[in-house]
Amino acid sequence: MIEINNQYTLMKRKIDTEVVRSFFNGTILEEIDRLPFKIIPKDRVPSRCCIYKERALVRYRILSLLGVDLEKDDDELKPLSAYVKDVLERDEPSLPLLTTIKSGCYACPKDQYKVSDACRGCFARPCMANCPKDAIVFINGQAHIQEDRCIRCGKCMEVCPFHAVVHIPVPCEEACPVGAIRKNDAGVVEVDHSKCIGCGKCVRSCPFGAIEERSELFHVLKMLKGGEKVVAMIAPAIDGQFPGNLGQIKAAIEKVGFSEVFEVAEGAEVTSVKEGEELLEKMKAGHGYMTTSCCPSYMELIDKHLGFLKDRKSDSLSPMGYSAAICKKRWPGCRTVFIGPCLAKRVEAAKFDDIDGVITFAELAAMFMAKDIDVKEMVGDETADVSAFEDCREYAVTGGVAGCVLGRVSDPSSIRIMNIDGLDKKTVRLMNTWQRKAPDADLVEVMCCQGGCIAGPGTIVKPQVALRLRAANKAASKKA
Repeated sequence: MIEINNQYTLMKRKIDTEVVRSFFNGTILEEIDRLPFKIIPKDRVPSRCCIYKERALVRYRILSLLGVDLEKDDDELKPLSAYVKDVLERDEPSLPLLTTIKSGCYACPKDQYKVSDACRGCFARPCMANCPKDAIVFINGQAHIQEDRCIRCGKCMEVCPFHAVVHIPVPCEEACPVGAIRKNDAGVVEVDHSKCIGCGKCVRSCPFGAIEERSELFHVLKMLKGGEKVVAMIAPAIDGQFPGNLGQIKAAIEKVGFSEVFEVAEGAEVTSVKEGEELLEKMKAGHGYMTTSCCPSYMELIDKHLGFLKDRKSDSLSPMGYSAAICKKRWPGCRTVFIGPCLAKRVEAAKFDDIDGVITFAELAAMFMAKDIDVKEMVGDETADVSAFEDCREYAVTGGVAGCVLGRVSDPSSIRIMNIDGLDKKTVRLMNTWQRKAPDADLVEVMCCQGGCIAGPGTIVKPQVALRLRAANKAASKKA
């Protein structure tokens, strides 16, 4: 995936903030049609061919923020204000999760290997010797790859002593672990929703921003504006996403308009206890290994690609599922909104009546900026007793789920743990081999995002930065 700090991310954040600000100010219907011109003024030096295309792409990004399915509902003659009226008057289904901006896709050529000028035409010629299809030829003392013979195995790149062979991938296709990204006859990207597991890796990998999430943000904004009691269920990964501690983050969320803030780590405590009990029962019965249940992309992977794992996954609900049930009982009649780092949580939430909305940390950040809320300036209260579930805040990082489950069994040393730290084509192939040979483990923790949820597609800071902030917050809370 591309570096999280990039021009596209900054542009998307600006668009989201401007749209949300106009909503909070009550001026969205008057301002929305002018917004592409405000964001891309006529004196701007365009990154693409012209400012007119850049304005068109801003328009499409606004539509995806409104939850519009661009493949089905893109009417170029329909003003943005008309789309906003539709969204404000009714709630349309926001699945499938992803949509594509066709004019934003640059029809990347298929992935290929190229020989650069670094080739020295060495006598050993390991590239030619190791190519299984004799695709390497030497012309004027320099290696060349015959495209009609090349099978893109990468052997030549592996053995070149000068690193003269480079791999030029199609970023979105390379990032997708399940082959859900394809090109149509025009070479434009399409998402095969029957294969998609909602991991968002394609969204984070496309350098043109051609693949977008169909946001649910306006559904949530309408709840807040309607004066309903709306409970924010914050994922454990939120710690480290903003320059402040959990108490300050909670205070900022309440200032945005949420009535209550509930830590999903409390729901994770229920998941940990139940998975611990389930694991011991299955081990006693000789059932074999069990896999965790908290990652929705992994659940989609099982349902769509690795069906043999259905009887291996935990029957426990995810922390979000248990959290929603707790909130509905604690605050009868409330609406629940999950705020997290994950796009696939929207797919999971659609299966629960108790969950009324899902937004990402990036969308929450847009709400903060739209209301000029500085998290680190907030006065936050962290006096509540969280000792029962404090360790479950580590669900956000690789190893955290398994660690919490082990902490709730009588003899954790007897349990063998295996971590799948990130789903990609290689790990999916590995898991497929478990049909023939079971992994050497009793509990398998599967995290779709490498490093854990702190690296999800809805996050706003680098994972290493989030880890440092989390560590600093933890140290400060112990001193207090």
